[in-house]
Amino acid sequence: MKRINIKSILAAVLVSLILFSVTSCEDLLDKQPLTSISDASFWTGEEDALLALVGCYRFPSGWTHDDFAHPQGLMYLDLAGGHGVEKENFTTLGMASSNTVATSGNILGYWSNAYSQIAHYNTFLDKIGDCPMDESKKTLWAAEVKCLRSYYLFYLAFHWKDVPMPLTTIGVSDANSIAQTPQADVYKQVEDDLKAAIAILPEQRTSSEYGRFTKGAAQVLLSRLYLAEERWSDAATALKSVIDSDEYEIDRSNGDDSYEKLFQIGGEYSSEMIFSIQYLKDNISTSRYIYLSPEALGGWHQFAPYNELVKAYFCSDGKDIATSAVYDDDDPYVNRDLRLYATIFLPPVGTYEGTTFNNVTYNCFLGANKSDSYNRYTLFNGYCPKKGLDASVSNPYETYTYTPIMRYAEVLLGYLEAVNEATPGAVDQQLLDLTINDIRDRVNLPPVQIADVASQDLVRQAVRKERRVELAFEGFRYYDVLRWGIAEQELNHTFTGVKLSDDPNAPNYRGSGSTASPVDEDMYYKFETRTWSAHNRYFPIPQNDLNINDNLEQNTGYN
Repeated sequence: MKRINIKSILAAVLVSLILFSVTSCEDLLDKQPLTSISDASFWTGEEDALLALVGCYRFPSGWTHDDFAHPQGLMYLDLAGGHGVEKENFTTLGMASSNTVATSGNILGYWSNAYSQIAHYNTFLDKIGDCPMDESKKTLWAAEVKCLRSYYLFYLAFHWKDVPMPLTTIGVSDANSIAQTPQADVYKQVEDDLKAAIAILPEQRTSSEYGRFTKGAAQVLLSRLYLAEERWSDAATALKSVIDSDEYEIDRSNGDDSYEKLFQIGGEYSSEMIFSIQYLKDNISTSRYIYLSPEALGGWHQFAPYNELVKAYFCSDGKDIATSAVYDDDDPYVNRDLRLYATIFLPPVGTYEGTTFNNVTYNCFLGANKSDSYNRYTLFNGYCPKKGLDASVSNPYETYTYTPIMRYAEVLLGYLEAVNEATPGAVDQQLLDLTINDIRDRVNLPPVQIADVASQDLVRQAVRKERRVELAFEGFRYYDVLRWGIAEQELNHTFTGVKLSDDPNAPNYRGSGSTASPVDEDMYYKFETRTWSAHNRYFPIPQNDLNINDNLEQNTGYN
């Protein structure tokens, strides 16, 4: 198993930042040439190449949110997929709605940031070939940079379908006329680059190299491609290799608090972590916590998780709320999955006293216009995300808590899904114990018994339920509902918030008459109606680029 390593790569990132200064221009694909890294005075030997390599691991930070490797960007994708909403409507209207348009600033951000990163990687790949240094290192370093490029190319093709695929440095003229490459060809490029990298990347990294791509990380990324393509046997093979490597394990190092602490500072060194993005206090950080935190803790409470997600968490007996003997809909927050308490701030309802964090008890029922009031804003609903908050971080504007990108729980659930879809007869109790039950055991949930999932569809539903709660707010939900083909079902209804009451003496009293808060049949606050159409399967090509490049074609359904 890999063990704790140091953050020396981050110090090198600071030194290398100058290499990746990009002058902005109108065309979002025009991120080249990067003159500072192209100077003849650079690339004089291995030391320069290493500095440039480390610079490739500089991911968007600060207030650059719309990115596939930024904690805010991953949160947005989860909310777009039906886990909640952003109170200024970025994630519904801006990303995943029948009314989403090509001028969406959020979609433009994901697109432009992805191509900016790809431009950095292409510059490295163009330059290292002529750099005087050891040839074997050239090959190895180029392979890991191609993994980084593959990460962004995959998500571009997954979310936009046919996209430009520059594989070398391009100038303004080429950037303004580049055509789209078919999705299948982008996927093939990603697959080829990842398979070549897997053949030579190390399974472990030394302390000084910690945070760089490994064989396991490349295999996990390859499995995401295969799952998206429904190449189940290939996905199973890739993920089984990660399992058999014995490099990773589900982290139980903090007992019942293991899941919650996994996403706090120090979790980047967990035995479960396969690839993560690290930050450096006072130097490299994000604005994540000011958005994430409740108002009572000094945050903006920018996100409202849906009650539909809250309901998806299991009860302490391992069953869902529809079948559990310990669930009481009048007391909905007790006897629940430990992951619920680690992931979402819950208000005081019934016998539950409310989530306490950093000596503050969360309460959305203190009255109109009070901190965190469930109906203070149109897209508030009483819930607030908690997962990843670390009380030791005192400045919410400069969060240096790491961002998990790949971890072992994803491997186990992906492997079970792939085996079930490829060869359902191979699913037995041993496989369940290896995968889904290993994850459930960490949070004290009883194991899934083979008798309870006696069909392919029952296993499928078990995997999907587990992925939803285990991986919540890590950027998987929109990816999952899109590849499973269930977005139209999941994203076309009215979403709800916290439990309310008609009792005037209850703290969660909803009011009366025309001013009463609307509720569903179970007394949960109704607050947002979403619509999602079939054409929303792919994002629109940003209008900004269409205005510049006549060779780009808009995706179906967008004007």
